Amino acid sequence: MHGYAVALVLLSAILHAAWNAQLKGSSDRSQFMADMSTCVGVLALLCIPFVPFPVGTAWVCIALSSLLHVAYNLLLLQNYRISDFSSAYPIARGISPMLVTFGAFLLMHQRPNVFAICGVTMISAGIVFLSTGKAKAGSRATISALATGAIIAAYTVTDGMGIQRSRSTLSYTAWVFASYLLMPLVLLLLRAPVRPIKAEGLPRAAAAGAFSLAAYTLVLWATHYVDVGIVSALRETSVLWAIVLGRLFLGEAFTWRRAASAVVICLGIAFLVLKSR
Repeated sequence: MHGYAVALVLLSAILHAAWNAQLKGSSDRSQFMADMSTCVGVLALLCIPFVPFPVGTAWVCIALSSLLHVAYNLLLLQNYRISDFSSAYPIARGISPMLVTFGAFLLMHQRPNVFAICGVTMISAGIVFLSTGKAKAGSRATISALATGAIIAAYTVTDGMGIQRSRSTLSYTAWVFASYLLMPLVLLLLRAPVRPIKAEGLPRAAAAGAFSLAAYTLVLWATHYVDVGIVSALRETSVLWAIVLGRLFLGEAFTWRRAASAVVICLGIAFLVLKSR
């Protein structure tokens, strides 16, 4: 495995947890999502004139990924409305490596070995342990978080295939994230009380948008060097940062169950890293 690819994916994990914590901690999450999506879309559009035009077969992946990202963002809003950040986030992020590994096996011919199987098992065990504690938000929150994990897996595999067909990681990422400009319109159609972005909300939204765009660009770039299932697993080290950020900035309890679950999930991720050796 390329060491610099691992380092950049781990950086991506921190950036991803940071903008998710900003979303969870916002007093008006729908508005924050609309503002952040606007900033992401504008940043992506600014990049488009400077990157190659995607080739024909990549457009199918770009279109599907754009729809999946919209669904993902809507599920995030629901997750953070009905459960704690440090509960919903690890469940949603923890299940996706298992599904990505399976999807990559079926669609991208990336074969898991014994280390991958052990890693997937440990991640699943960590998720079950986390979601069965006394502090759980309930079956509805768990199902919502699991659905989010499934969407994450779907767009991760789709983007892995799209990158294989694209001439440029930056080009593919820019076109996918340009679709985020649709997010405020989708929220309005769902009757969310969102309004045009205001100057006072711009700095936080722009920072979150930049974190989101940078985090996923790093992830997609890493798929050139590492199997997409491994990249997905490395990215999920963000579950640890989610628990730390939830405790430090959102006032959430740092329970022994959350700590133990995160450790088990990350041990599973370590086995998935060994898969590529």
